[in-house]
Amino acid sequence: MTEKINDVNELKALAKKMRQIILKTAPLGYGAHVPSALSAADLVTALYFHTMNFDPKDLKAPTRDRFLLSAGHKCLVQYAALNMLGVISDEKLQTWEKYMSDLADHPCYGKCPGVEASTGSLGHGFAMANGMALAARMDGTGSRVFTILGDGELAEGSNWEAAMFAAKYGLDNLVAIADYNNMSTVYPLSDSMPLLDLKAKFEAFGFAVKEIQGNSMEEIVAALDEVPFEKGKPNAIVAHTTKGCGVPSVSNNPKYHATMWSEELVAQSLKELDVYKF
Repeated sequence: MTEKINDVNELKALAKKMRQIILKTAPLGYGAHVPSALSAADLVTALYFHTMNFDPKDLKAPTRDRFLLSAGHKCLVQYAALNMLGVISDEKLQTWEKYMSDLADHPCYGKCPGVEASTGSLGHGFAMANGMALAARMDGTGSRVFTILGDGELAEGSNWEAAMFAAKYGLDNLVAIADYNNMSTVYPLSDSMPLLDLKAKFEAFGFAVKEIQGNSMEEIVAALDEVPFEKGKPNAIVAHTTKGCGVPSVSNNPKYHATMWSEELVAQSLKELDVYKF
């Protein structure tokens, strides 16, 4: 298992490094969804470096905790984490989105080491996480399953079928984290598909729920340390985040969601990130 880091300031420094890797990698591929990856960086940092039972030298350990990035378009955040842990080499990271690369624009099981399932077809990851959580309980491994869901993804009805399943089987080893930045590809969710009171929705579906600021490392760690929130209930974290967090000039601006990133844009973004106060 990776040595657990409890110091919040150290975790913040790792999240900043993760964002730097995301930005520097962006121009190598088509560059789409970079702000989405920045949105989730604090959550992913806390999961890999503070919370999960995850050994980068034993990726198939039966007792490992599983992480599924259901919102697979944010793939750069997972690739950056795996790079920091030594699972993906610097040289491999340079091949992102290149022809025949193992690092596609969505995580692919069997290609990228450390990826538990192919994701990115929105609405699928939550159900797969359910299956893994139920299997872990049946096998008695003690494993937990963490999945990050995009808020735009939650318009897919399959997510709510999965939520009913999780409650029916009392999967308290499952943690669904909604990266709630209120932005889809080109519109705020309030203009496309409003989620209204997401905490109340998860509670109505039988989940124990925490609502946090998802770019606050203090609040993320505090919530994850309380899992399971209630014995016999699946866990949900509604994490309010900022799309493009760390780079104010691109934050919440749909212009940068599905665009190619130039070296000039990255250089400016790295300057902004360097002085950004989390």
